[in-house]
Parts: sequence; C-alpha cells; structure tokens
Amino acid sequence: MTILHEYATKVWSYISPRKTQQARQKPFRFNVPTIPAKPNFEKLHQSQPQQLLSPPDRDMSPESRMNIWQTMTPSPNSDIDITLIPVSPPASVLQSPEGYDGDTLFNTSPISPSFDKGGDSDKEVDANEDTMVVDDGAYLFTNNTISVDERLFKQQQQGLALQEIGWPEDSIFLFQKINMRGYEPIMPIEWLDDLPSLPADLFTDRIDKPFIKPAFGTHYHAQLALSSLLDLGAYVRDSIITRAPKRQPQYHVRRAIKKYTNWAMKDGGVDQSWATLPLFETITVNKNVPSAVLETKTLAKLGRLHERWQSTLAAHATSQSFASSSSNDLDVPTLYGVSASHTIMAFVSYLPATKENRVPGLRLVAMFDFGKDGLDVWNALAAAIFVVHCRNRMMQLKEYLPEPEVAVEEDPDV
Repeated sequence: MTILHEYATKVWSYISPRKTQQARQKPFRFNVPTIPAKPNFEKLHQSQPQQLLSPPDRDMSPESRMNIWQTMTPSPNSDIDITLIPVSPPASVLQSPEGYDGDTLFNTSPISPSFDKGGDSDKEVDANEDTMVVDDGAYLFTNNTISVDERLFKQQQQGLALQEIGWPEDSIFLFQKINMRGYEPIMPIEWLDDLPSLPADLFTDRIDKPFIKPAFGTHYHAQLALSSLLDLGAYVRDSIITRAPKRQPQYHVRRAIKKYTNWAMKDGGVDQSWATLPLFETITVNKNVPSAVLETKTLAKLGRLHERWQSTLAAHATSQSFASSSSNDLDVPTLYGVSASHTIMAFVSYLPATKENRVPGLRLVAMFDFGKDGLDVWNALAAAIFVVHCRNRMMQLKEYLPEPEVAVEEDPDV
C-alpha cells in the first residue's frame, strides 16, 4: 500500500494545477540577443588606402595601362549555358538571299536576246532595282525626301530608253508600275484598317487612283486575296526550314500566284476566257535544275500559247470580215511568263520570232527573292500589280475573244 501511495503522490504532483499556477507566478525571463559590435571605421579608413597603394615603381600613365589590359573574350570553356544560346538558322536560309548571284535565270542562256556575249550589262534592266527596304519611320522620311518631279522625269527618261531597245508599250507600263511601288499610292483607303502593317502612303482616298482594287467584286474578297499573297514569303522560308519534301518553295509560289489570279479573273468577269486563253503561264522547277532548262521550258510553253492566240484572233477577224488594213489592231498581245526556281521568282515577256530575230526569246521584266526576310510586302505588291495588269488587259481584249462555251449537263431523270 505504501508503494501505491507514493506512486499516486508522484502522479498527482505531476498533473496538479497548483504546479501550473506556481509556474505562472515565476518572473518572465527571455534571452536578450547580443547587440552587434559597431565597426571601427577609423581602422577601416586607415587600412583601405594601404591596400590600394601601388608599387612606387609602377607607371600609371594611360598608355601603360592600355598595354596591360586583358580582354575577357568568351571561350568554349566558359561557364555559359549553351542551352540558352539560340539555334542558328539552316544554311539554306542563309544562302538563299545570295543564291542567284551571277545567275539571273534568263540571261545565262545564249538563246535569250538579253544574253550579251560581249559582257555589256548596261542593257539589262530590272523593275526591282529601286525597291527600298526600310521600316515605317524611315520609309516615310525617305519617301518625303524624294521629289515627285524628279521621279516623273526619271520615269519618262526610262520609258524612252526602253522604247529605243524595242520594248512594247504594255511591257513598259508593267515595268514602270512595278518600279514605282512604294513611291505612289496603289490601294484604296478602305483597306488601311485591315492592313495595318503596310505604310499609310500606299493608300489613297481617290477612287481613280488605286491600281490594286476590285473591278466588279467586293473589297472584302480583294483584301482577302491580297492578304494570302502577303503571306507567301513566310510559307517559302518555312518550307526551307522544315525541308519539305513535296511542298518546296516553288510550289508555294505557283499556288499563291494561281490563287490570286483566280480571284482577279473572276472579279473582272474574264475567268472563263482566261481558262482557255491566258496572258501568262507559270513554270516552276527545282533548285537543282539549270537556268537554261527553265528558259527552254518557258519558251516552249509561251510559244504554244502565242500560236493559240494567233489562231483565235485570226478566226475572229475572219468571222467579222475585217479588212486587211485593220488587222494590225488584232495583233497578239504581249505574253508573259512567271518562272520560279526555289525562292526566286521572275517575270519575263515573250518575244516572238520576227524578220530581225528569227529565234523567239525572253526578256526579263523583274526578279524577286522570297528567301530574303523584309521583302515580303514589296514582292507581294509586285505580284499583285502583275496579275491585276493582266486582268485589266484581258478585260480590254474580251470583245475580241469568242464567247466561252458553257457545258450544260442534261438531267438523266427528264
């Protein structure tokens, strides 16, 4: 019993509320943190100059200091995280801007009239020579510093020079229109809000001034067609980066030109006539194909198209019983070719055989490279000008063309 009494006493003394009360009545104590020692600035001030003192025999002139400088150039063994370095673009993209240096697609073949065996390149012209690639601010500043009279005088002199070397009026108009893009407004002012990335000087509120505009259709479809053409450069460069096996750059060029042409001819009401008798043909080849082969294919295709135009206009003249003196009004219009190889696209005009030149040939109008970043807008505007020019010319020739035959399918249930 004694053992149990002692055990109960110990347990009660452990859980007794008196013990808690006694603990509360003790004075409150806590460990006060030690105050940090104040630094002795006098000693620090005295010791610091001694560390910065230079040896008495050291030359501190600027020339001597520059001689002992050591540049800290990064090396492969440095502590730079190589995963943070951006990946370099493929070599094909880097080479594409200069991919056609020395190879102008149509001047290397001896069968071309622009091929000069004497090496004189003064007669070679390109409507893309005066294209300016600047941002919006620099574009506005550069455009405002150019005199209008100076541009008109230069354009007039250029037209006379092209006439002297045998260019037809149709090709001269197309050449100068492409060459003047960026110097004059060519789109309606209604498109400005939908195309905010283009400079505002390219739009005008005058109804008769825009060149790229719908003929009979709506502005919505015209803007939609032009927007697809503005994306051509991105598609071309993406196909190079992804190394697409089938949809290569020339495939995208052909598809974009065809899509925009379908809208333009349908907008002008000449889509059915264009399907049988167009004004230009599109020829595309791989980048490994020589330029002479591309020129030969272009000549052959445009030669067949020229023969079809001759026979069509001759049949129309016979049916209308025109006099022989008026047959000059029914000459075959200027035919063009859109030739593409890899990222390069060229507009060429067809030169039929004459008494002076018994062999047909091609004449370069303009050349563009969709592999160059920053030229997408100007290249797309040039393509739009080319297609719209052919649409307008086709609308003028519509009265000389036979009515297209519309196939009427019979209902088998009738």
